[in-house]
Amino acid sequence: MSRFIKYHKTLTIMLVVTFLSLMNTSDIEPRKIFSIPHFDKIVHFLMYFTMAFFLMFEYYLHHKHKITRIVQILLIPLFWGASMEMAQFLLTNYRGAEWWDMIANTLGVITAYFFVYIFRHNKLISYLILFPFNKRQPII
Repeated sequence: MSRFIKYHKTLTIMLVVTFLSLMNTSDIEPRKIFSIPHFDKIVHFLMYFTMAFFLMFEYYLHHKHKITRIVQILLIPLFWGASMEMAQFLLTNYRGAEWWDMIANTLGVITAYFFVYIFRHNKLISYLILFPFNKRQPII
């Protein structure tokens, strides 16, 4: 139960991603909302960027400010994205699996890794914004 509490932000994001991935969007006309081509790929990128970012951030906070299992951490959102694509294909008749969605998901996860890497290694950003709980780290 404590893992659910530790990772409540990530789990909430995963539930929202699941809902958005499996909901029927046939009533929504994208042209009325956005006229950006391939807007759904941008949404995929942002959903999986957010999921991976919060997963790495929560892992960092709960494991003594270390990210030692980065491959395992990054596999969770990638596996979740593949599972959602398969669920769309197998469980719904109004959604389909697309390779381009998986590519957008993967790019979101990889980009989140680089953001966390940069933020962890920039002392000012790390101290003031992202990781203020790490008081061992000097500002300069």
